[in-house]
Parts: sequence; C-alpha cells; structure tokens
Amino acid sequence: MEQRASENLAVRWMMGPLLVALAACEPPPPEVTLSEVPALFVGKWDASLGDCGQGGPNAVTVTPTEVAMENTKVAVTGVAPDGETAARVLGRFTRPGQEWGGSIRLELSADGRTLNVVNSAMFVPRVKCP
Repeated sequence: MEQRASENLAVRWMMGPLLVALAACEPPPPEVTLSEVPALFVGKWDASLGDCGQGGPNAVTVTPTEVAMENTKVAVTGVAPDGETAARVLGRFTRPGQEWGGSIRLELSADGRTLNVVNSAMFVPRVKCP
C-alpha cells in the first residue's frame, strides 16, 4: 500500500509541471478593444425563419450594448474581436433573481447568416431574422 501511495505521489510530481507547460501553450484570449458589439452581429436571431418573432427559447436579440436570450440579458462591458467573424462579449449577466459577470462568444458563419452564441451550455445555430 505504501509503495502505491509513493508511486501516486511520483506521478503527481511529474504530471504537475507537464500540465502547467500545456496550459502555457494555450493562446491568450483576445484583447478587449471595443465597448460595443460590432454591427455585423446586431439583429434578431432564432433557430429558423419560421421561429422569428415568436420569442421562443432560441431567440436572441443583439444590440450594440446588450445580448438578450430567453431568460438572460448581458449588459455589454467590453468586446474582444476574434478574427473577422467572432467576438468574445464581456458583460454583466442578469436573470430573475441572479446577477453575475462573465462572457459569451458570438460566432458568425462565413456568409453572415448564421450565428452561434457559445457559452458553457450547448448552443443552437441561429439564423438572422428579417
């Protein structure tokens, strides 16, 4: 039993620096350079054109200063562009009875007609509503 414990300790000592080295290889997050969401993301988005205007669970409205989803609103405090079709939006999240700081990532398709809102939850691609 003691030998196994010392082997586990040895593995931890070897793996620790390796994990730190791997984490150091991650590129840094993009720098916040904007105070508003860029115009190409602004609009009303939903799971399909038929869902537009229904206010369903996949509806997202993006303005320069806010991202509003089903029960959550994000008051934009900064935006970090990430290439030409993506941006990390930092902000103050609110939903009934809760408030917290965080970020979401907005990703547009190459043609600009599909938006992914990426956070810790699963995401649904959304189309731009007319």
